[in-house]
Amino acid sequence: MERKQATLNSFPIPELTTGFNIRGRFIGQFKPLLSLLFICYAPVALIWLKIIPFEHRFYALFFALAGLAYFCFHRRYRLEELGFRIDTLKSAMALNLLFCAIGGMALYISYKAGLLIPKNHNYYFSHTYLIYIFFLGPVQEIIFRGILFTETKRIKSGSNRMFLWISTLSFCFLHVIYRHPQILVIAFISGLIWGTIFIKRPNIWGVALSHSFLGALGIVLGLI
Repeated sequence: MERKQATLNSFPIPELTTGFNIRGRFIGQFKPLLSLLFICYAPVALIWLKIIPFEHRFYALFFALAGLAYFCFHRRYRLEELGFRIDTLKSAMALNLLFCAIGGMALYISYKAGLLIPKNHNYYFSHTYLIYIFFLGPVQEIIFRGILFTETKRIKSGSNRMFLWISTLSFCFLHVIYRHPQILVIAFISGLIWGTIFIKRPNIWGVALSHSFLGALGIVLGLI
């Protein structure tokens, strides 16, 4: 009688299979967040490496926004998840207006003291500060506070601290294209404060207003 040779396939290994499944699910829950960060980081890295000319940065960012729009459609976010809510509007506005006033004064005083050196940026669009106030500023907050916060919350092991650091560092990295060390410091501090406010009072309207005003002031002063 012919004896069959035993192989590993002949014996079930439930522990190993279960381990792979758990590991796969754990890694899988981070895939949307990693995809989102890639969409945000890729155009910034290409501009910083001068593969895309700095003067074409707005076009590159608009292409990135198209990718983000598709990503958001695929993830099916609810407006309330992103911070479009009215129950926290009053308190969020109060905190953001306070930071807006303090941040604006600090920015102007630092500029007058010569701590912030303006740079001559060639803008392709006239009245760029208006585009920043009504479009770029709010869009950045939707991305770096609203969407990132939602994606972090959808991860089982996600936490407010995890969101705060990912959001702050990602927002800071966005500003490396200006090659201005002081701007990186301002972006880091601002991102940290906006992230903290958003955690305490999740409302996109407040942080968008604060970001738009301070960003427009930075453009007027020639900093960004």
